[in-house]
Amino acid sequence: MSLQSNVFQMVSRNSIKRQGLDQQQTVKHLRFVFNNVPNITLLPKDIRVHRINTPEFRGERVTVRNPEITVLYFHGGAFVGGRTKTYHNFASRLAKKLNAEVYLATYPFAPEHTFPAASDRCLQAYQYLLSQGKDASNIVIAGDSAGGGLTLSTLLKIRDCKLPMPRCAITMSPASCCFPDQQMIEKHCKTDAMLTADFVRNVIKTYVPNESDRDHPYASPAKGNFEGLPPIMITVSKDEVLYGDALKVKNRAEEAGVEIEWLARSGVFHVWPIMVPFVPEANRDINKITRFIKRYH
Repeated sequence: MSLQSNVFQMVSRNSIKRQGLDQQQTVKHLRFVFNNVPNITLLPKDIRVHRINTPEFRGERVTVRNPEITVLYFHGGAFVGGRTKTYHNFASRLAKKLNAEVYLATYPFAPEHTFPAASDRCLQAYQYLLSQGKDASNIVIAGDSAGGGLTLSTLLKIRDCKLPMPRCAITMSPASCCFPDQQMIEKHCKTDAMLTADFVRNVIKTYVPNESDRDHPYASPAKGNFEGLPPIMITVSKDEVLYGDALKVKNRAEEAGVEIEWLARSGVFHVWPIMVPFVPEANRDINKITRFIKRYH
């Protein structure tokens, strides 16, 4: 484990991880964290960032001059918050390594906008790209944490709506099941530097307040039928509370015959690949992500 990773985990334990919060306190705390996280953006040369604000798509486009690949990215934030600006470092390096354009999509947050508002907006973002003449075979859908779960639900919606499938997908530490293994999340709560079992339970109740909705595959894609989905890369820390969600996705996808690239590491933290260029483990594994995408070009 690198010094940078150790430092980040120490800071996360002190500033993000909180035990014993109720549902309302969890939302308030996480929003404070997302809105106040230090943001040092180091854009590579020849990368441009453009704001898009249309009824069909709201967010940013991070791009090289003549992109060959389109990445649609859904940010994390426990379904209650998050900012696309936080992802400029990661998106710009994806763009540079892939000669791509990365669309950082926004979506409505719970509790003001509960399920299925976020997943509906994510499908609209994909439809927007198709309406702009993007070839689905050149589109990659990706996301982390809540955005990782939304990546999976969007794939299921694309299939169910009989839209053309993207070339592949990346889901990092996907929040993807409203029925977590309670024993597993309590076990990993001890080693997770950022998230807690209470966070997971409270976020589920906030995002999907209607218990009868929680079994729906768009709310719990880890319980869905993955038949017909494109290749998926899953990254997850073996030390985090969402490890069980990622494992369920892997098993469910493999049962359906979906090609899976599985990257599970010990000693790293929740969604570590987005921490480029500051954490060596992130710099190493963004290369694995780009190699996976290029495999299907």
